[in-house]
Amino acid sequence: MHRLTNPVRAYAWGSRTHIPRLCDLPVGDEPMAEMWFGAHPADPSRVEDGRGLDAVIQDSPVSSLGLRTVDTFGPRLPFLMKLLAAAEPLSLQVHPTSERARIRYAEQNAAGIAMDAPERSYQDASHKPELIFALTRFEGMAGFREIAKTVAILRELGLPWLDEIADQLENTPTPFQTLRRVVTALLATSGTKLQGRLQELRTAAADAEARWHRPQPRMRPVAVEPSSLERESLRVFAQTPPLVDRYPDDAGVLVTLLLNHVVLAAGEAMFIDAGVIHAYTSGFGVEIMAASDNVLRAGLTPKHVDIPELLEITNFTPIPPPLWVGSPLRDAEGTVLSPPVSEFELVVGSIDGQEPAAEDVRPMIVLCLEGEVRVAAGKAEETLTPGESVFVEDNDGLARLSGTGRFAIARTPA
Repeated sequence: MHRLTNPVRAYAWGSRTHIPRLCDLPVGDEPMAEMWFGAHPADPSRVEDGRGLDAVIQDSPVSSLGLRTVDTFGPRLPFLMKLLAAAEPLSLQVHPTSERARIRYAEQNAAGIAMDAPERSYQDASHKPELIFALTRFEGMAGFREIAKTVAILRELGLPWLDEIADQLENTPTPFQTLRRVVTALLATSGTKLQGRLQELRTAAADAEARWHRPQPRMRPVAVEPSSLERESLRVFAQTPPLVDRYPDDAGVLVTLLLNHVVLAAGEAMFIDAGVIHAYTSGFGVEIMAASDNVLRAGLTPKHVDIPELLEITNFTPIPPPLWVGSPLRDAEGTVLSPPVSEFELVVGSIDGQEPAAEDVRPMIVLCLEGEVRVAAGKAEETLTPGESVFVEDNDGLARLSGTGRFAIARTPA
C-alpha cells in the first residue's frame, strides 16, 4: 500500500476554494481546477520515495494490478480519479470510442505530429468514458435534448433564425441527421454574423428569463412545482448571457441551446459515454474515467478546437439527461456507481466507527472526503484525513476501512 501525493492542475475555469477547503490548504489567487489520483503518465501521483505511481506499476505490474487487470489492459492502471472544481464552464467537448481512438492515434503518430503540438487531438489510443459524482450542487450540459423541448425553448426566445432551426427540427423524420446539419451550420457561423447572433441571443435570453419570472396568466402559480420544460427553459435563459459575455466570438455558445442542462444535487451522478457532447459549468465533485486524455473540443475554450473530428465522433441522437444511479454498498452506508465500462467503478460511502468495511481484493485508490478513515491492507495501515489518499495493490489482499468519515474509492470492476 502506498500513500500518495497528488498533482493539482490550475486551469483558468477552476475554483480557488473547493479543493483547498477539502484538503485544508491555504486559499490563494490561483484556481485549483483538478487534483489527479492515478498513474496517468501526463501527471502521475507520487509515492513515498518520490517515484510516480506509473513507475511503481511498471516495476511490478502483476503485483500492483493483479493478473486479470494486466491481461485486460496491459501494465497500466486503467482508471484515473479526480477532484474536479469548476467555477466557470469547461470546454464543449466529446470523447471518442476505443476504436476511433486507436485509429486516429496511430494516424497522428504516422503523420509525425508531436504529442505536445497544439493541433494534436489524440493523446493516446484509449476511449475516455467518465462519471461525475457531485459533492456540491453541480451543473453542466450533456447530450442533445429531446426535440420537442428544444423546439419549445427556441421558439420562446423569439428570434427568426432560431424559429427556422425549430422548424427544421420539428418537421424532420430523422432527428439524428437534422441535428447534425444544424450543429454543423451553427459551428460554421463566424465573423460579424456570429457576433450579431450572439448579442441577439444574449438579449433574447435575458428578456425571456425576466418574462418567465414575472407572474403571467399563462404561467403556473409560484407555489406549484414547475414542469421539467419550465425548469430547463429557465436554466437555458439564465446561463446564456454569462456564456455570451465570456465567449463573445465562440459559435459553441449557439450549440448549448440544443443540450440537456443538467443539475445534480450533492450525492447525485451522471455518466458521459463516448460520443456524448458535454460541458460542465459549475460545482465540485469526484470524477472517475478511463485513463485517457482524448478530448475533442467544439468551443468554450482557448485550447485547440477540432470541429471536423468532433462532428465525426458525436452521437446526435437525443437522449434524456444522463443521470446514473448506483447500488447500495454492502458493508457501509453509501453507493457503488458501476457504469457499463470495464475500466472503473466508483464507491462513495461513509463509516461511523462501528464494524470495519471490507473491500474486495483488487487495485484501488482510497480518498478521504471527511473525518478520518483508516485503511488496513496486508501488514500496512494508513490513516487518512480529507484530501489524503492511498493506492492499495492487488497483492495487498483484502482492504479494511475503519474510523469515522466519508470516503471515495476508485477501483477496477469485480
